Parts: sequence; C-alpha cells; structure tokens
Amino acid sequence: MATGNISIEGLAFRMFGNYFMHHKAKFASLSEELIKARLYTTMEKWLSKAALYAIIATSCVVAMYIILRLILSPVLDLGPFGWIDAVFIIAGILVSSVVTFFSYYLYPKILAWERGGKIDKSLPYAIGYVSAMASVGVIPYVIFKKLSEAEETYEEMSREVMLLVRDVEVLGFDFMSALKKLAALTPSANMRTFLQGAITTALSGGEMGDYFVSAAREYLGQRRAAYESLIETLGLFAEVYVIGIVVAPLLLVVVLSIMCYLGSASLEVLAVIVYFVIPLGTGMFILLIGMVCED
Repeated sequence: MATGNISIEGLAFRMFGNYFMHHKAKFASLSEELIKARLYTTMEKWLSKAALYAIIATSCVVAMYIILRLILSPVLDLGPFGWIDAVFIIAGILVSSVVTFFSYYLYPKILAWERGGKIDKSLPYAIGYVSAMASVGVIPYVIFKKLSEAEETYEEMSREVMLLVRDVEVLGFDFMSALKKLAALTPSANMRTFLQGAITTALSGGEMGDYFVSAAREYLGQRRAAYESLIETLGLFAEVYVIGIVVAPLLLVVVLSIMCYLGSASLEVLAVIVYFVIPLGTGMFILLIGMVCED
C-alpha cells in the first residue's frame, strides 16, 4: 500500500507539480495549515494529489453514468444518448471535480482546527502541571520535556510539545528559538497566547516560573467559570425537558386518552404524540446536550 501511495504521489507531482510551484503565492495559507495539521508534505505535492484524485473521481462518475445508462436503456427505453445525457455528464464532472479537490484542499484546515480544540481542552491542566514543576525550581526546558513525556495524561498537548523537544535535541535549536517556532505553528490560539507570554516574560528579564504560576491560576479560573456556566445551562435544559417533553406530552396523552374513550378524538393524534413527538424531542435534546458538552 505504501508503494502505491508513493507512486500516486509521484505521478500527481509530475503532472501538476510545476503548476502549483509557479502559483505558490496563491496557496501560501495551505502550507501553514499543513504544518499545523502535522501533515508532513509540501503544498505542491498535496494539491497535486488533490488534482489527480479530482480527475479520478470525475472519470469514475462519468464511467458509472455511462454504464448505468447502457444498463437501463433497454429496460426503460431511453433511446440514444442526447443533450440531456450531456448535461448530466457535464454537471457530474463539475460537481465531482470541485467537491473532490476542495475536500482535499480543506482537509488540513479541518484537521488543524480539530487538533487545536483537543489542545485547548487539556491546556489548563497542562499549564497547572507546568506551574507545579516551575514552583519547585525546575528549569523551563526540562518542564516542557517532562510534559512531552506525559502523553497518556495530556494527549494532544504533549504531542504538540514533542515538536519543541525534537527541535532542541534533534535539529539543534536553542530553547527560545524552538519556543518561538512552536508558538508560531501551533493550531491552538490559546496555546499560542500562553507561549508568547512566556517568551515575552523571558525576553523582558522576568522569571518564566512566576509567569507559569500566574498563567495556571488564570486558565484554571477560566475553566472553572466555563464549567459553572455549563452547569447552569444544563440545569435550564433539564427544566425545559421536564416541562416540554415529559409533563406537557403526558397531560396531552391523558386528555386524548379520555377523549378517545368518549369518541371525540382519534387514536392517530395520540399515536403521533407517543411514537413521534416524544422520541423526536428526546433525541433532539440528547443531540443538543452533546453539542453543548462537547464545546
């Protein structure tokens, strides 16, 4: 499989590489997104593969339409190919090529955004870990190295800090240069702010340890406030759910049951409430709570 991927990448680059190299300025933002998403390839190779896959997708769509048309033609008496078929084929070419290319183009941005969200979730706790080590006098680089080794606890945050350790120990960067590079390339705006604060503190002659301690208090306070807001929101949702999905439908079911018994209402209305309104409302609340908790 690896050989196949390499041959596809090589073929794509031979076909489209020169074009994207000469139009590098138009896609400058994509190079940064590829780095933030930790997709270790160049912009030219990535877009060359996107263009090749767009051609492959277009060819598949056209071939499937022609084959399906030939199979259904004798059954539905569709007759020979005409202008309607040409319209469908052209539309299929446009849609499949555009969707495939831009899906590939946007994937690094989506992946970088996803990584940034994961980093933000563990950032307050990682800063607390950093501040705890700084308060006992551990030097900043050792703190970040220890943080990079705690992947089971801090997950994406630790994987992000591994790049700093790699730059220092493998590529020969000094600690401050590696810290500046990490701040520039991280997909998390909150982590960028934290690292830039540490850099500013160091360059102005301050102690990083004191900055880490104060930053931990600030971020954990923000996290605490966010959880308090979440609890209040969930409490409101609970009240709305009880009133709108439990009490109100239950009263309607009781009233409609009596009316059905007296012959002044139909069972269809009762069935809609029991088998459609209540399950649908419950499902919507579950999705809504899941979205709120995810944020």
